[in-house]
Amino acid sequence: MEALKCKSVESILTERDIKSIVHRAASHEWTILGYDIKVAGQGLSGFLGDHFRMTVHLESGDFTKKLHLFAKFLPLLNKPKADFIQPKPWCPKAWIHTDSLIVMPDLSIEGYKSISHHECLDLQHVAVVVTSLARFHASFACFEAKRDIIHHQRNSFYKDHMSVLRESPHFDAPWTAPWLRAAAKLSFNLIQAFSNKIQKNIDDLEGKLTNLFFKACEDLEPSKDSLNVIIHRDLWINNILFRYEQGHPSEAVLLDFQCVRYAPPALDLMIFLYLTTSTEFRRAHEKEIFNQYYTVFTQHLDDTVKSKLKDYNYGRWDFFNWCERARMFAMVQAMAIFPFTLMSPSLAQKTFDNPDTFTKLMDEDRSEPVLAFARECTVYRERQLQVSEEFVERYILKPL
Repeated sequence: MEALKCKSVESILTERDIKSIVHRAASHEWTILGYDIKVAGQGLSGFLGDHFRMTVHLESGDFTKKLHLFAKFLPLLNKPKADFIQPKPWCPKAWIHTDSLIVMPDLSIEGYKSISHHECLDLQHVAVVVTSLARFHASFACFEAKRDIIHHQRNSFYKDHMSVLRESPHFDAPWTAPWLRAAAKLSFNLIQAFSNKIQKNIDDLEGKLTNLFFKACEDLEPSKDSLNVIIHRDLWINNILFRYEQGHPSEAVLLDFQCVRYAPPALDLMIFLYLTTSTEFRRAHEKEIFNQYYTVFTQHLDDTVKSKLKDYNYGRWDFFNWCERARMFAMVQAMAIFPFTLMSPSLAQKTFDNPDTFTKLMDEDRSEPVLAFARECTVYRERQLQVSEEFVERYILKPL
């Protein structure tokens, strides 16, 4: 499969594309001697595309140079998945971008590293990510505030780019409703198969989960009563790279803004915490993380935005309340994508990247392969089960 993917890349990435990349990325004229391409990681390294590392070999007089690149393509061999992704535009500016590919600098060459797909982050790693996330949100808030003054309207950037930044209503998007129903069915089946905490005879548990999954998505919308920013919305472990100094994380880079939306910032923070930390970590450090985020966020706001925080209802305690409100969607996000992101990449590719079975697993029921691997892998089972149990306890049993 890897060889077929590389051949597909070579058929899409033209000589003109390579020359354009070299012209933009290199400082002076170079002759292109050739390029090598390989898949970026073993198995399913990311769900919404195929990832590659490229090395372009250059020559100028007596000098040679290697240009290291990272490329992301729409799924090359899985048409149902490509169709699943296609409804939204997804190309940012990079060295080159088209409707189906992005080519960017390879940050691993600059010392950035990823963490294993099944690991939970510790406090040091969380702290540097939270700093990057707060600065990202603050930068956008300042940018849009200045833009609003020029355009004499609030949320002017969002209004100009609504087609990209707004989640399609789930009943109007045929691919979204089946995806969520299948995710709710899986959470129900995980509880039935493995839980010792949740009673198995709760009346219509699967139906209640499904309804709450849809309800949670209602918060993935701009709020009229709060500050809104562009949120990443997909901060799982593979979308974060770390740089280290003396063995300690010193910087975090956020990757892959394919799922961006426009919504209250607390959603991003809560999604990040549920996708990358353990239940025990959140119990011990959640309030500390909330305070760190809000402090960094406000420190990076200009006077225009700071003066409007009261108008936006986004004081520190308002933000804490928003974090609690955002928890439901963050948990749904984790339950929906953990089956893919926590599975070993090679097995995930074999299981979820087969065009013959992709649609059934996405839209109907993915329980069989997930439960089978959960029986073999304790980490895979427990991280999914813990979120499902917490969700039932918070939103189904507690209201009773």
